[in-house]
Amino acid sequence: MILEFVSNVIIIDDKENEIKDLVSVLDDQDISSMVFTPAELKNEKFKKNRQLFFLDLSLDDSKKIVENIALIRKLLKDTLDANFGNYGIILWSKHQHHIDTLKEKLQEDRKKNAYPTPIFIVGLDKTKYIQQGNYKGLFQDIESSLTNNKAATFFLEWSNSVKQAENITVSKIYSLMSDYKTLSDDFIFVLKKLALHYTGIEESQVGTYPLHIDAFKSFDDILHAELINCQKSGTNLFPSPLSSLKNFSNTSDLPKIYSQLNSALLIDENNIDQSIVVPGNVYEIKGNSSKFKSDKSSQNAKNIVIEITPPCDFSNSGKRIRARLIGGFLVDADTTNTKKQIQDLKCSKECFYSEVFPIMIQGNTNPQLLILDFRYFGDEDDTNLHNVLKYQILFRAKPKLFADILQKFSSHAARLGLSVIHS
Repeated sequence: MILEFVSNVIIIDDKENEIKDLVSVLDDQDISSMVFTPAELKNEKFKKNRQLFFLDLSLDDSKKIVENIALIRKLLKDTLDANFGNYGIILWSKHQHHIDTLKEKLQEDRKKNAYPTPIFIVGLDKTKYIQQGNYKGLFQDIESSLTNNKAATFFLEWSNSVKQAENITVSKIYSLMSDYKTLSDDFIFVLKKLALHYTGIEESQVGTYPLHIDAFKSFDDILHAELINCQKSGTNLFPSPLSSLKNFSNTSDLPKIYSQLNSALLIDENNIDQSIVVPGNVYEIKGNSSKFKSDKSSQNAKNIVIEITPPCDFSNSGKRIRARLIGGFLVDADTTNTKKQIQDLKCSKECFYSEVFPIMIQGNTNPQLLILDFRYFGDEDDTNLHNVLKYQILFRAKPKLFADILQKFSSHAARLGLSVIHS
């Protein structure tokens, strides 16, 4: 597990004779290493990721442990670029309470976003390897220590499977191109097809539409299929029975955590364009008057519309004349009892879509509740949706959310009543 994850390491130590065998072990595993004394490290700035740091808790024997911990924090802050990436620390120390102290101090830095902090810290006794005359068994010891850190174990296994899926995906796609001479052009042609079919947009409609973004998304879908195959086995992180799992340490943090996760799963706030009207786009209604403003909306709510043209119509320009919109609103979620909040808004009936809560929207500090009111359905000119004085694009519903909204709206719109005399 750890060997698949690591390709580059940094060793910080002021005793060269104690780490030369470590460098040799890393070389044997084809792992690149850079060795620094604390003094040498002061002039370095690492912009690219190294997956492991080996460092001594006592970098300066003339200083107390608390002073050495302060030195470690300063070295990390001064040397790590903001985009350095994920890494772990192997800390040479005999004393667990010293390691716990370092973790507490790094947690303070983590809250301040002072620099990229490690995803795990493993404490090992360097004396063991010095006395045995080599670093044999080092990686087994690291993995053994990580078994108690299930979060780190999951990340390492997931990260390794992503890398494996990436290699498989690229190899498979490139192997479809038969000739190196035409490989680039052929690949871009196939990529164009994948991108066009991602949303169903016709080639003649592309214009300024960011088709390259859909190319990335379509490739992500292929990667995801391979990723599932790479994750068929792995460590079972959950206890049995599942009810024995420890409760979350600070339950008051959960609403914001859940809202951030829901946003990551359901909405796209980055790849959006006001000038392009695409199914799933969600807009804020500007101005007080709108035929899409729900009567259940409150003064503090943000009134919205979502474009719900079926993808098959969107991909056929002859079937789409105007945008099809459903009105709704975003309101701060009562995270203590959101379901009661929905009932109080009288939005629990079949004419409302109230599945999405809590969710975090850019520009809002509080988790949100998204309500769609199927009664407020109509059409709109694209030119109005382009106009930021009338509508402001907020985000785009990802395929799973869009499909669920479209299915539930279709079910609502297709309700049939039948007057039957039974007796």
